[in-house]
Amino acid sequence: MPSPIIPSILDFKTTLLSTTGYTAMLTLVVLMFWLYNRNERALLTLGIAGCIAACGTLIAYLPLPIPAWPNLVLDTFLLLLYHPLAVVATRQLLGLRNDWRFHLAMLIIIMLCFVFWAGPGSYTRRVEVTACAHILYWSMIVAQLYRGRQWRTMMGYRLGLGLAALTIGVALFRLVMSWLEKGSNFSSANQLLVMFTSLSLFWLTFCYSLSLLFISYERLLLQVRQQAQQDGLTQLYNHRTFHEQAAAMFSRSRQRGQALALLLIDLDHFKEVNDRYGHQVGDEVLRQLADCLRAESRQGDVLGRHGGEEFVVMLPLASRVEACNVADRLRLAIANLQPRVGELQLSISASIGVACLRPPEHENLASLFLEADLLLYQAKRKGRNRVEIEREPEPEAQH
Repeated sequence: MPSPIIPSILDFKTTLLSTTGYTAMLTLVVLMFWLYNRNERALLTLGIAGCIAACGTLIAYLPLPIPAWPNLVLDTFLLLLYHPLAVVATRQLLGLRNDWRFHLAMLIIIMLCFVFWAGPGSYTRRVEVTACAHILYWSMIVAQLYRGRQWRTMMGYRLGLGLAALTIGVALFRLVMSWLEKGSNFSSANQLLVMFTSLSLFWLTFCYSLSLLFISYERLLLQVRQQAQQDGLTQLYNHRTFHEQAAAMFSRSRQRGQALALLLIDLDHFKEVNDRYGHQVGDEVLRQLADCLRAESRQGDVLGRHGGEEFVVMLPLASRVEACNVADRLRLAIANLQPRVGELQLSISASIGVACLRPPEHENLASLFLEADLLLYQAKRKGRNRVEIEREPEPEAQH
């Protein structure tokens, strides 16, 4: 007696309908995130792509009053439209320009192959066309992600690259499987595998949307962290963050017996600039000075704005001679800067105090700062626009 057939809730159409629900929810999340951060146009593109793909899956599920072949062509077109939009979103996220005419022409060519080369009678050819479309578009995405190598440290970037590569792998498997079939339709043994890989591609592509959403979140989080760590005017480390970085560097240098130097830089007569030309001009001078310090400092140096017109630089692994040379190079660069604000060109100079780490004398970072501050005051007292690295005895008070 044959075993009774037990109906399953996991049939293909039910799975497709539930997938449509997940797609709609994911699309809603992406669009809500775009409403929160409208600078990320890639999220709007992904939201549009998700809506179109959800419509495509509904068309495949609902009994529409149109013939089966036009229904399949329309469904395939809507589902394939997601992929060029994913390419566009990736380029938008990486700040690259898009050529919409190119993507439209490619999709038209793919659909012409689907309709006239594959046709309604060859399931294997239709799989070949869609597999080639996946390979083409997702290879473009991998190439674009490779161009955006500056984001490699982000988890979302690595996730997106892995999903794109896995999508290409599944599409290649489908292409090889359909080529080996060499018939108009798949055998019954392979039909389940074809449907499984089709759903796998569907889920992989929409997980890629999550990876782009995660990249956008990571970038927003990085921006918030930078704003919390940086001085808003000069984009150097603010007072709190610099001291955190400097304290860790100081402790590490003392433990390892490594050289370390601290530069305290103060603009000469800067109050006169603010009083004479206004604080807007003064702010622009400070911005240009910060750019000058970034350009002239060594790789690995830590720069910060200590407050007002005072800046601070920590020089790791800098001997006494090297610290003095760096400080003098910065002093000359500042003297030669001559910042221009509109039609106004100013001449500025700076005094610099250089404190070099001596473990017996400097037990903590505060003691190193104190020495740099005393040396800065010494440079001011001796005429400004100079570097001081050696403390001199204080002049005796006259009776």
